[in-house]
Amino acid sequence: MATLNEIYKQLETIMEDIEAYVEEANNANQASDVAGNVKNPLDKILSALDGIIDDESAGVYEDYGDDEIYEEDELSW
Repeated sequence: MATLNEIYKQLETIMEDIEAYVEEANNANQASDVAGNVKNPLDKILSALDGIIDDESAGVYEDYGDDEIYEEDELSW
């Protein structure tokens, strides 16, 4: 299974190709459709994934054992 960083790098490469296509396209209507329907959503995905990767690096998603995170709440009942 690929890591989030590997997926991010692959998506960045795809984004670079899409941006180059939009800039060099001969058909302005098609370039506009690609920009609106592919490039813009992919940019949002990259931004969201970047935030998740940053959170992961900051320790937001620490590894807990099976239901370990919920045991504290259950014990306080």
